[in-house]
Amino acid sequence: MAYAGLIFIGLLFGIILGGSVVAFIVVRSGGPLKESLFGDDSRKPAFKGAPAAPEAAPEADARQKALQEELRILQKLLDQGRVEREERDKAAKAAADEMTVLRNQLADRDVRIQALEGSLREATLRVDSTLAELSDRSEQLAKVSLQLKDARLELDVHESGSTVTSSQVSQLQRERDELAALVEQLQPRRQASRPFA
Repeated sequence: MAYAGLIFIGLLFGIILGGSVVAFIVVRSGGPLKESLFGDDSRKPAFKGAPAAPEAAPEADARQKALQEELRILQKLLDQGRVEREERDKAAKAAADEMTVLRNQLADRDVRIQALEGSLREATLRVDSTLAELSDRSEQLAKVSLQLKDARLELDVHESGSTVTSSQVSQLQRERDELAALVEQLQPRRQASRPFA
């Protein structure tokens, strides 16, 4: 917006300056354009006023040189204004091109952000379903752990029962062996005491 204001001011200054130069040239040079604007007598001053005293030739020549110098200065200013206007136009065009590039980059980033947001939503859904499945499996694992604990307890009970049974069996076998040994010891005595009977 600032570039547009500067360009407008430069153009306005150039038009005013150019119009002033053209009006000055028309008034000073005379000719058909002056006649059409100010009447048939082009030698009369363009604007009526106090009659001018006849000027001496050297003064007229000095005034003409001064006016030519002013005209050169005005032309330089006009050229400088044109150059500045062209530089502002170039700067405005470069800024517009840069804005276009930045808008394109912004549009590309918006597309990438939307794609990433879609991927994030899908990943969130997958994580939620995985967490639900993990929760179900944790419940199943807790049930299996409880069943396993019960089975171990039952196995321990069976093992302790079988240990008691086997210890009783071994004790009974020992007692039987002792009794058998005692019977064997008593049998020769019994046989020895029979003949006497």
